[in-house]
Amino acid sequence: MLLVKLAALVAMGAILCSRQSAPPRRSYDDKVADLVASGAAQGFASIKKTTTGNRFEYHRVKGADAPSGARVDLSGFDGVIGVDADAPGGPVAHVEGLATMETVVAHLEPLGYRLPIVPELKHITVGGAISGVGIESGSFRHGWFHEALVSAEVLSPGGAILACGPDGEHADVFHALPNSYGTLGYVLRATLRLTPSKPVVAATTTVYGSFADAADAMRKAAASHEFVEGLWWAPDRVTVTVSDYAEQRAGETLRRFDGLDIYWKAVREEGTLRMAAETYYFRWDPDWFWNIPVDAGGWLVRYLVPRKLRTSSTYKWLRSLRVIKAWHRLETLWKPMGQPFVQDWAVPWSRAVDFVAEATKTLVHRPNVPYMLLPVGTGGNFATHYPTAKEDFYLNLGTYTEIDVSFADAMAETKRIDDLCLKKHGGIKMLYSSSFVDKATYDAVYGTLDPATRAKVDPKGTRPSVFEKTAHPSVLDAGADLVLGY
Repeated sequence: MLLVKLAALVAMGAILCSRQSAPPRRSYDDKVADLVASGAAQGFASIKKTTTGNRFEYHRVKGADAPSGARVDLSGFDGVIGVDADAPGGPVAHVEGLATMETVVAHLEPLGYRLPIVPELKHITVGGAISGVGIESGSFRHGWFHEALVSAEVLSPGGAILACGPDGEHADVFHALPNSYGTLGYVLRATLRLTPSKPVVAATTTVYGSFADAADAMRKAAASHEFVEGLWWAPDRVTVTVSDYAEQRAGETLRRFDGLDIYWKAVREEGTLRMAAETYYFRWDPDWFWNIPVDAGGWLVRYLVPRKLRTSSTYKWLRSLRVIKAWHRLETLWKPMGQPFVQDWAVPWSRAVDFVAEATKTLVHRPNVPYMLLPVGTGGNFATHYPTAKEDFYLNLGTYTEIDVSFADAMAETKRIDDLCLKKHGGIKMLYSSSFVDKATYDAVYGTLDPATRAKVDPKGTRPSVFEKTAHPSVLDAGADLVLGY
C-alpha cells in the first residue's frame, strides 16, 4: 500500500518537475471573447477544469448523479488579472474564477496584500470559495470568504455572462451566489477587497482547561490580533492560537511544515511558532489537516515526497486511484472502512458552549484528533441563502477526518450533529459534505431561491436546486447504493 502511494507520488513529482514553462498568458477579455465565439457556453451541462474539487459527499454509484450533455472548458480562467491599489473603498484584486489560493497568494504577497480570508488548502479556487462558502482564522474580523466580494462576472447555465454586483440588474444573483454550488453558474471573474499582509507570522498557542475558558479567550483576542483559531482536543484540553504579522529577525530560520515538521502537533503545546506568511496561510495543507498518519508509513511519505507535492490535492488524487480504493475495500475484512467525517457547523456565539459540549460528546471520533474552532464575525454577511444574522458573532466547529465505524454509524453521527446545530441551536452548516437535512428544515434555514432569479440564470430549468445537489441521496429517496465522492 505504502509503496504504491510513494511510487505514484514520486512519479507525479517527476512529471511536474519536467514540465516546460507555460506559454504566455492570454488576457481575460480574449478568453471571454473566445468562449462566446465558440458557442460552447450555450446549453452546457458541466465544466472542464484542472483543479481538484473540495466536496466530500456520498453519491449514487455508476455516475448516476453526473449531468449529461456538453462540457464547457473553463480551465484557462485560472489567473490573477491584476491589482488596483487605488480603487474607491480600498485596494482590490481582479481574479479569475478558477485561480487557486496558491496562485492568488503567490501574486499578492510580493505586493504586500492578501485576501481577507485565505482558505487553508492551496487547491481551493476563488469561485469555489464564493459559491461554496469559506472561513479561516481571520474570520472573526472579516467574516466569510464571500464578504470580500465586490463584483463578479458569472457564466449562467443559460449561457449568458452576467455582470453581478450588490446593486443593479443582477444584484439578486450576486447575493445568491454564496452557497449556490454552481447551480447559478460559474464565476469567470471576481473583484475582491484586499487587506495588508507582511512576510512573517508569529503564532502563539495557549492551553485552556475547558471550552468555555477557550471561547472567552478567543472572543477577547479578537480585539487585538490578526488571526484567531482554536482546537478542541478533549473536554479538559482546548488550545487557542493567536497570530500576528511580525518582522523577520536577522539570521532567523523560519519554521516550515511541508517536510518532517507537523503543524497540528506543534500547536498542541504552548509556545510561539514563527513562519513565513505563505506557510501560515497554508499551514494545514501539507498534512491535509491531520490526515497523514504519524506512523512509520506517514513519516516515509513526509521524508520522500517532494515538498511541491505535499498538498491536499495530491492526497485527494491518490485516494481516487483504483488500486487505493481496492486496498480500502480489502481492509474491511478486518476493520470497518474509514468513513468521512468532514463537516463545518456554525452556531450563534451564545449557543457555542452548549453546542460544542453536545457535539463532541461521542465515542466515534478518532483519539488525539482535534475539532477546529473558529470565531466568525457575521455583520458583513450579504448572502441571501447562507443567513447568519441571529447574532454578530458565530462559532464554527469543524471536523476534517475519517472515523472507524460502519457506514450507518457515520451517517447517524453526522445527522445527530446536523440536528443539534440546525434544529436545537439555530445554527447553519456548510454543504460541501454529506448533508442529512430534510427539505422542510433546509427551507427554514437557507430559504428558497426566488423563481425570478432561477428563470433568469437557468431559463430551461436544467440545473438542480442547491438542496437537490447537496442533500444526501437517502434524503432524496435515491437508494442506498452509495460510494464516496472523493
